[in-house]
Parts: sequence; structure tokens; C-alpha cells
Amino acid sequence: MKKSLALLYAGSAVFSASPAMAQDTAASAEPTASVEQGGSNAGLTDIIVTARKRSESVQNIPLAVTAISTARLEETRITNVAQLGQLVPSFNVIKNAANPGALFGFLRGFGSKSSDPSSEPAISLNIDEIYQANTSGSVVNLFDVEAVEVLRGPQGTLLGKNSPAGGISVRTRRPGDVFGGMAQIDYGSFNDLQLRSYVDVPVAKDLSTTFSYFRDKNDGYIKNIRNGRKYGAINVQSFRAAFLATPGDLSWYVTAQYDINRSGTTPGRNLLRNDVNTFRVPGADYSVSPLTAPTACTRPATAAVCTDPLPGYGETDVNFGSPRDDRTWSITSNLSFDAGPINLAVASGYRDYQERNTTTDNDHSAYTVLESLYQFKANQFSNEIRVASSDGGGLDLDGKLNWLVGAFYLHAAYPYRLVANRSLGSLTYSPTYQTGITDSYAVFGHAELEVLPGLSVSAGARQTWDKKTHTYRNATMVANNQPAMVESGSWANFSIDGTVEYRFEPGKMVYVRYAEGYRGGGFVGVPASAANAGSFQPETVKSYEAGTKVDFWGHRARLNVTGFINKFSDLQRTISEPTTAAPFFVQVPRNIASATTQGVEVEAELRPIPELTLRGSLGYLDAKYDRFIADLSGTRPVNGVSNPAVNNTSLRFPYTSKWTYSLGGSYDADLGSAGKLTISADWNYRSSFNMTDLNFAFAEQKGYGLLSANVTWTDPSDRYSVSVYSANLTNKRYAFASDGSGGLTAYVVDGAPRSVGVSGKVKF
Repeated sequence: MKKSLALLYAGSAVFSASPAMAQDTAASAEPTASVEQGGSNAGLTDIIVTARKRSESVQNIPLAVTAISTARLEETRITNVAQLGQLVPSFNVIKNAANPGALFGFLRGFGSKSSDPSSEPAISLNIDEIYQANTSGSVVNLFDVEAVEVLRGPQGTLLGKNSPAGGISVRTRRPGDVFGGMAQIDYGSFNDLQLRSYVDVPVAKDLSTTFSYFRDKNDGYIKNIRNGRKYGAINVQSFRAAFLATPGDLSWYVTAQYDINRSGTTPGRNLLRNDVNTFRVPGADYSVSPLTAPTACTRPATAAVCTDPLPGYGETDVNFGSPRDDRTWSITSNLSFDAGPINLAVASGYRDYQERNTTTDNDHSAYTVLESLYQFKANQFSNEIRVASSDGGGLDLDGKLNWLVGAFYLHAAYPYRLVANRSLGSLTYSPTYQTGITDSYAVFGHAELEVLPGLSVSAGARQTWDKKTHTYRNATMVANNQPAMVESGSWANFSIDGTVEYRFEPGKMVYVRYAEGYRGGGFVGVPASAANAGSFQPETVKSYEAGTKVDFWGHRARLNVTGFINKFSDLQRTISEPTTAAPFFVQVPRNIASATTQGVEVEAELRPIPELTLRGSLGYLDAKYDRFIADLSGTRPVNGVSNPAVNNTSLRFPYTSKWTYSLGGSYDADLGSAGKLTISADWNYRSSFNMTDLNFAFAEQKGYGLLSANVTWTDPSDRYSVSVYSANLTNKRYAFASDGSGGLTAYVVDGAPRSVGVSGKVKF
């Protein structure tokens, strides 16, 4: 406890800064996104964020928020949410190698590798205030956006569902009120061709429209050593149309988007060998049922998988490709009305997502060890209504009080079907399927009061009710002519937060915050037997945070720091349970652990001269289980007796580095009549981490850093620009995914090597 208090005190005693960069101003509906320029032209620029459901400077809110502008996204060549980890401390986020449309995120140590639709996301993703209810389809393209906010720490009051460690909020760009647009073409390594464009078309007074298009297609960088083909290709397209109406005190923003994702899975290197320790879990007890050689190494049909030469870095030897055809259609409405004393806001959205006949080579080898064909569909509708005080409207106590109340509703449904499964050489057409329906309701409120000059207190609360119905049918049930099993459950959660902040000078503040959050409960997706079925409860967190945000040196330096302690309860972790059929055990989620994560995050920005901007961030994270008693050995029971349950607190959280830090800068050189030259570079580093929940030795990734750079020439009219860019400039070798399953597969997926490219853009 003394260590925790010392860590929290350290976080409140130093300063840091946000990497918020300049952002284009755009007319928008409430909540709006614009730029607040502080100081002189030599000063830093703030981003307006909407983390508290109203427009505020990122430097004026007592929350740990990394705000990323359009300019910063372009500068770092970030095109989707799976790349945001390089800009945010204590954050690791990747695409699922087997499902390029699914996002795995770990923020301050908390996250999940499950893409089973019966489990809820561990980090909430919100697009134009619409919560995305499913992990699949969450790798959204960041094209034509105003800003991205990554909120660190529980957001259970205002953001709500599945934000126990934080959330991601994306705001698309609102149409401009004059005719204009942009077109850009990029070409780089691996035949990577990117196209992006938008055009704003005013229709009438107070009514504007915009149309956007994005495409990214390349050949992939993973080489098959058997046939020379490339895998891991990107092939995505996004179309968006939107209108913004602003008659009088009304603002209405509507956007419709259609996404096509035909990207292939990114296969890995099979690492399986006839080694009894391949799937050894550190600390597990194997006294009853010892580990044996991996199953695939002892079966004649697949034994060669354990004797063939191992592929090298960036190579694979899969025996078939994994084509995909994912489609997403969505429509969103953001309506706000200023009624004088109050402001009314309504955010509504519908989303339909489909994965059509997806094939996956799960064993990452040239042999039929573990392969599958499945179909998945999901749709959702949500609606949120808020009433808030208006500045100067008479209900704000002359500007000393801000308050908000609201209600939220979500309906989400999915069917999932495993069409066929090939395991250890045999092909089985499977009747396995599951469906799920979720109805979630919530009421919430938040208020902030200035009690003394510079001293403010705020508090919020949210009551949530979740109702779920889950249906499943497995192969055994079909063989025994048993009907599908229908399960239902209800869960409720009450989360609160409270903050005290003090502004001792303009642009300088300190705060302390207490917050709660939760991740929803659910059901075992397709259990092997009735004994393994059932539900699991929500995960909950209590968080203590202290921070400071300071601008100084004439608004040319910015330092922000946050210290935090998070206490997680009822963590959903996967454990093994015995079954009566081969392989005689099954992995199921259970509420089996508790944990504490604590750390310090520092963000800094400096502009010593108008032409030069320097930035940096640092994250220190200590994430440990407090209690985790379970049998994680994954071996077959002997005479019905499994290995003993042990305390697994020595296991590390997956994808969690103790240290993350970044350094970068940009320099604008005025070339006079020849235009402007901008040079930027960013280096980000994360210390070692393991890529599996069970800490398999083959999935250990050493610490590494990645360097990117960008040089852009812009003509004097600011209409034309040409860039030369690079990623992983030092050609660092690293892996971004790894796992193993039931003695059938052990693999690692390599990250992309060095890439370079050129880009041309025109504004009109």
C-alpha cells in the first residue's frame, strides 16, 4: 500500500504534456470540434475535445486524455485505430492476425484477446458518439476525421459500457460551408496504393454536404516459402456521405458510411516442435496429469509439421490463403438544440456488420491441423438523449455550474455459425452455432460546480441494466438429437466518479479523481457440454487518479502527468475444465481473478521557436494479479482428476509493457516564394511483453522501438503538397501476435518491415 501511495503521489507531483497538435477548424454540430489557439503564433495549439459531452480544451479537463488531430494522424501516417498505440502511453492495440477486422486493445494493462461475440469488448470504441458493441469490425479507418480521443482511466459515468480502463472516441469531419475538397494518392512498399478524397458541397443557407472516399490496397509482406505468394495483404474501401444543417439554434449532423474489407489474414511462422515444454504455463502444477508432446507432433497425418524446417522472419508456409469479404453499413445522427436555459442532444445510430464465409488457417502450417470456415453477422441500434445546462442560460449559476442528465438504449444481436472444421486431417461440416441478443438501458448524470475561485468539484453516476439471451447448439447436441440450448441473464451496474480540481493560474491545474467502471457479463460461446456452459459476471474497477496539466513559457511548453491506481475485481479469465470427449478439456471464461494496475503517464510538448515543435511521452505501468487461483495446465484429467488449482499471480498481463515512451519532433522551414518544407520524425518504444494470456515462452517479445519519418513540401498557396515517408525506418524485427491452442498449434506473427513511399495531395 505504501508503494501504491508513493506512486500516486509521484504522479501528482510532476508535470507532463499532451501530444495535441494543430487541427483544422470545421463547422460542426454539438458537441463540436475546433481549435483554441493560445498565446502568440509561436505558442502551442490546443485541441477541443468532447470527453465530458461538451466542447472543452484538452488542457482544461481533469481527465487523462490523449487528443490526436488530423494533422498528427497525417504526420504519423496512421490510417486505422489499430495503429494508435504508437501515440498513447500505456496503450498497446493490434489487429487480430486471424481476423483483420477485429481489434485487440490493452490500456493500462487491461484488455482482452477474445473476439468471441458472446464476450463484450474490453475497451469501448465510439464513433460520432455511437458505441460499437462488437469487437469484430472495430478496426475502423481513420479517414476524413476531425480528431481522435483516447481516454485513459475508467469512463463508467459518461462513456458507459465497457470502459473500465478507458475508451476511444472518433469524430468524423463535419462538412464545410464553402465548396472545396481534397484528393490524395500515396504509393509505397509492397505495392501499397492509398487513395483518399473528400468534397464539400453547400446546398443552401445553413445546409452543407460532404462526400468522402478512402482506399488502401497492397500485396502484403509475409512470404510463403512453398509457393512464393504474399500474405497479409490490405484491401479496404470506405465511402461516406454526410450533411450538416444549422438553422438557428438547431444543429443536425447525419452521416452514412459503407466499408468493404477484403484484407487477408496475416499468417505466422509455425513454431511447433516435439517439445514437451511448448505449452508449459509458468507456475502451473502438473503433478496429476503431466505435459506430453504436442498432439500434432504425434499424429501421422500432421507429424511433419514438427519436423519441417522453420520459416524465417517474415515468412510462412500455410497451405491455403484466408480470403475475407467483410461488409459494414452504418448511419449516424447527431442532433442538438439550444433552448436557452438548456441544450438538448440526441445521438442515434444503426450499424450492420457481416463476415461472409471466412476461412482461417489457425495452425499457420502447410498441414491440415486446425482450420475453420465460419460466418458471422452483427447489427445494433443505439439512442442516447441528453439535457444539459447552457452557458449563460440561467441554470448555470452565472457560469459556476455545468450539469447534464441523460438516458441510453442499445439493442445488439448476432448469429455465428461454424460451417466446417478441419482438425488433424479430417474435415467436418459442423452444425455448431450460437446467437445472442443484448438490450442495455442506462440513465446517467454529471455536474461540475465552482465552489471557490479556481476550485471546482464534479461528480457523476450511471445506472445500467443489461439483459441478454444466448442460444447455442454444438455437434454433440445434434448427434444426440437435442434441441438448441437457450440461456438468459440480467446484470445491473452502478458506477460513480468524483473529481476535485484546482486552477492556480490560467493554464495550470491539478486534480484528484475517483472513478468506477465495468465490463459486461456474458455466456460461454459454444460450450463443449452442459457442464461447461453458463454465464460469467461483469468485471469491475475502482480507480484513484491524480494529475496535473500545465502550460508555461508563454504557452510554448506543456507538461501533463497522471498517476493512477486501478483495483480490478471479478476479472474474466479463460481456464481449462474437463470434458468427456477428446481432447477431454475445454477452455472457458470464468470470473476467477482480481488485480491491481498502477503507474505514471507523462506527456510533453515544447515549441522553443515558431518553426520547431518537440514532443515526448512516457508510461510506467505495474500490472499484477492479486488473486488468480485456477488450473491453467490444459492437460487431460487422469481418472477424472485434474491437476491442482494454484495461485497464478506470477503471470503477466498480455501485451502489457512496464515501460512505453516516445520522442518526436517536426520542423517547418519557410522557403519563401518556393513554399514550405516540413520535416518530422517519431520514435516509439515499448519494453518486453508476452503475447499470450498464459505466458508461453515462445510468445515472449523483447523490447523494441520503431522509427518513422516524413518530409513534406507545400507550395506557397498551400494547395499542393508532396511527401516522402517511411515506417520502421531501421527495419526492426518484432512480432505483434502469437498464441497456441490445445497442443495443436504454436505460432508467431511478424510485424511489418521497413516501408517507404511517396504522396501527392491537392486541395481545391
